[in-house]
Amino acid sequence: MGAGALVEKVVSARQRVDFAGGLLLKPSPQALDQCSAILEEAGRQLAQWQPEFTLKKGDAAALAETWQLRRSVHRTARLLQGAAEFHTNWLRTRGAMTGGYTGTGESAPLLHGSRICVEG
Repeated sequence: MGAGALVEKVVSARQRVDFAGGLLLKPSPQALDQCSAILEEAGRQLAQWQPEFTLKKGDAAALAETWQLRRSVHRTARLLQGAAEFHTNWLRTRGAMTGGYTGTGESAPLLHGSRICVEG
């Protein structure tokens, strides 16, 4: 694979990761679903292209784009981790608000209602 083609593929993957990270700046259930699909596609592309990736000494453009991709992945991973921590803390808070605390001082487990509707 030529240096230009390699750079284009890395740029494409980075742009997808950046777009997914942008969705996480204003997270909503829809944004998280869309982010997940975008990141999965970027991961599939990188896995598919991986055998073709060979950075050659002096290929500064490809190396720079690869580092940019790495930074984008780390930034998006931090945003995803923050969303996960927010969700976990919200579940604990909700458990404490609705069920109090356990004997060990932990929030009571949150009981989820069923979402099955049967019509006759």
